[in-house]
Amino acid sequence: MYVTAIELRGFRDLPAWSAEGLDRTVHLRGPTPATTAVGDALDLAFGALSPEGLDRALRRWGVVAPEDAPEVEGAPLPTEATWSDAEAARALVVDGERTLRVELELALDPPLFAQLRELAAREPRVGPALARRPRLRLAVGALFAATWDAVAISIQRFSVGDEDFPVSGADRPRWLDRFLQAMATRLHRLDLEDDMGARLLDAATSRQRHDAYQRWTTALLPDGPRLRVARGPGEQPLLLGDELPLRRHGQAGLDRAALAGAVFLTGADVLFAEGDDPLLDRAVDGEDSPLEQVWRVGPRGAVEVRASAEPPPPGAPPRIGRLRPAERPE
Repeated sequence: MYVTAIELRGFRDLPAWSAEGLDRTVHLRGPTPATTAVGDALDLAFGALSPEGLDRALRRWGVVAPEDAPEVEGAPLPTEATWSDAEAARALVVDGERTLRVELELALDPPLFAQLRELAAREPRVGPALARRPRLRLAVGALFAATWDAVAISIQRFSVGDEDFPVSGADRPRWLDRFLQAMATRLHRLDLEDDMGARLLDAATSRQRHDAYQRWTTALLPDGPRLRVARGPGEQPLLLGDELPLRRHGQAGLDRAALAGAVFLTGADVLFAEGDDPLLDRAVDGEDSPLEQVWRVGPRGAVEVRASAEPPPPGAPPRIGRLRPAERPE
């Protein structure tokens, strides 16, 4: 699965922006506050699909202190969250507004395609709609409380091909929540402060994930060291490079190992990452590539993210815009 089009509204650093015709690599020019807002919009879209995802998004946005925990309500999809800091959320939203919205068009991969067909086997509109256009549309909204210490999350649109399905009320399809849950982990936004050690140790001894772990161990070759994870002092994960502590290769070596972990071991289809590391090129290159799509943010990016000259008025119907030819990703 990967994102073929995006429209976002309401973010302080990017009040309105849209792009379509997105390929497997989307190379944004930055980093800038506007490219960060694009990452925040993707966080919102996928964070709305699980309580854990919303928790991670709120923490990344700085709304929740590291030692604090938001109270996320709603299952299986989150409906609202509350926290103690009443100021941090203001920095996300356009002055005078309290709403964020993001709409994605998504191309399905074969497993997700088959899962949708299976879950919606009794829905006669799904099969013909997929045959005509195997794309999904998902729109998510966030409404912050006037006190800025809570947010309500809602699925505002879901469509298969050219068929819209109700997202609320008695007519909401019974299979919709289960399908959206299956999409919840398809995005990973790289955060170099994440602790990959436990994930690596688990993968090293996992029958299902050992192949992915093996690919991680050789990800920095031939120019860098062969990687390995071991149990170090206090049974804590210790990253090794050529059988010596990886810290010998400096922060850049540690960062590259973390990036390789995000590429091979998160199980995501879409990775949003800042940097121009060649690992990001290889991550979507070839039939056995670990990812379906990479959103890269770097100074050589082909897409300059600028707010639309005239943001759409509140309540206007969503419309996916077009990238100008000069802005098409490489």
